[in-house]
Amino acid sequence: MNLQIDNLRALAEVADVTPEFAPQESVHRFGDGLVGVVTRPSRACSKVGVLLLNAGLTRHTGPFRLHVDLARTLAARGFPVLRFDQAGLGDSDAPVRTTGDRRQHEIEAAMRLLAEQTGAMRFVLCGLCSGADDAFHVAAVHPRVSGAILLDGVAFPTPGFWLRHVLPRLLNAGKVLRYIASRRNAGPALADFRDWPAKADARRMLSGMVDRGTRLLFVFTGGAYHYFNHRDQLAAGLGRAARAPQVALEYWREYDHTFYLRKHRRVLIARIEAWMRSEFGPSESN
Repeated sequence: MNLQIDNLRALAEVADVTPEFAPQESVHRFGDGLVGVVTRPSRACSKVGVLLLNAGLTRHTGPFRLHVDLARTLAARGFPVLRFDQAGLGDSDAPVRTTGDRRQHEIEAAMRLLAEQTGAMRFVLCGLCSGADDAFHVAAVHPRVSGAILLDGVAFPTPGFWLRHVLPRLLNAGKVLRYIASRRNAGPALADFRDWPAKADARRMLSGMVDRGTRLLFVFTGGAYHYFNHRDQLAAGLGRAARAPQVALEYWREYDHTFYLRKHRRVLIARIEAWMRSEFGPSESN
C-alpha cells in the first residue's frame, strides 16, 4: 500500500515553507502488519531519519496531532520521518509475536522501511510516556540509533524529590486526609503503567549510550509531577552520564503531559526542531 497524500497547502502552513518545497507523505504497510506514514523532504534529504513511536494507546497521529505537525516540520527542515502504529495499536494488526523482543523487531522493521524509502542510515527515536520507554530501551542496544527524544521518560524519585513533593502537602489537611484514604484503597502504581528498567540497569544503559556518542533530549512536564520535580533529579537518579554534553534537558512544569495547549505543542516542536538541527544538521547528516 502506498497512498500519496496531496495536501501541499496544509503542509506548507504547518511547516512554514512555500508550497513547492512542502514535504511529501505516503502510507505504507510493512513488517508484521504494521502501518505507518513516511514524511519526506521535497529537497535534499538527511541521512538521519526520525521514528515517532506511539504514546500509550494513541495512534500514529499522536496526541492532538502532535506527531503529524512534528513530522511535517522536521521533514521541511530536511529530516525524513516515519510515524507508525506498533502492533495492536491504531491501524496496525494485532501482534503476531509474543516474545519480549517484539518492540525491537517492530522498530527495526520501521528503520528498514524509512531507509528504503528515503536513504536514511541512522535514526533518532522519539516518544512520549510509554513511547519514551520504548525509545530508551531500543536506543540502549541498537547501533543504528544515534539519538533519542524522551518526553516524560524515565527518571527516578530521589530524597530531594520526596522533600519537594511531600512537604507542601503536609500543610494541606485535605490532601493529607485524601492520602490516608488512598492508602486503604490503593490503585495502580506508576510501575503498572511504565516499562522502566531497574535503576542500576537504567544508569548502565544511559552510560553506555553516552559512551557510544548517542545524543539525548529529555523533556519533562508538569504531568510527571508524581515522579519528577527538579532538573537536578535526572543526574541524581541516572548518574553522571546525565550531565554529559550530548544530554540535553528541559523541564516545563506548567505544561501538561499530552501538550494539550496548541502554544505548548508549538514550543515543543520548535525545541525538537532546533535540537535536531544542532545535533544532526548538515555537518552531521552523513
